[in-house]
Amino acid sequence: MEFEQRKKAIEYGLQPFLSGESLTLALQIWEDRYAETPAFALQQFARELCDSFTLTMPRARVLLQQSLIRALNDLPTVSPTASPSPNPNPTPQVRPEPPSSTGDPAVHTFTLLVDTLTDRLSKTDGQFLRQYLLNHLSTLHQPEPAQQALRAWLNRRESITVSIPATALTQLINLAYIALCERLGPTQADQALHNTITRIETTNADRRYSVRRLL
Repeated sequence: MEFEQRKKAIEYGLQPFLSGESLTLALQIWEDRYAETPAFALQQFARELCDSFTLTMPRARVLLQQSLIRALNDLPTVSPTASPSPNPNPTPQVRPEPPSSTGDPAVHTFTLLVDTLTDRLSKTDGQFLRQYLLNHLSTLHQPEPAQQALRAWLNRRESITVSIPATALTQLINLAYIALCERLGPTQADQALHNTITRIETTNADRRYSVRRLL
């Protein structure tokens, strides 16, 4: 995702809360300290803004954080400098990894992350997270085969055998984080995601695709 695209998305996400000089200063804070951080680090950015600009309304930090993540998720997955193509289903780029029994390594790492995360939650919280992702699949704007594969995985944990762009997988992880914030609150959401990532990095034998590349 291009820097200017992300900056515009951050500005859009901040506009319901800040304006004028406050908005300009908040964008400078993001550019200086958070532009290269993963999505779940936006909690710290939101906390800093609430402290700096005395946003004290109930749930201000959670609402601000969710506004930022949704703004980032709404960005197009294609760079604005890319040449337009008349083909609505372009041929995906060939990946350097050879075919294997585990399929696309990015998809494998993604499903491992979400499955491990939901398994570590209570049954009702895990079901809430998977249903939240099901309800927001259309926001990914992926071809129907990818949508069907994701639905089958979320509903029945069927293996995903189609390739899905890493940008779409990252969007789903961001949505999972929003679901956790809504269900558990941002502090427990951060802890749950951090613990899951640590567990995968410690125990996962498949090293072809680092989980942090999806954050």
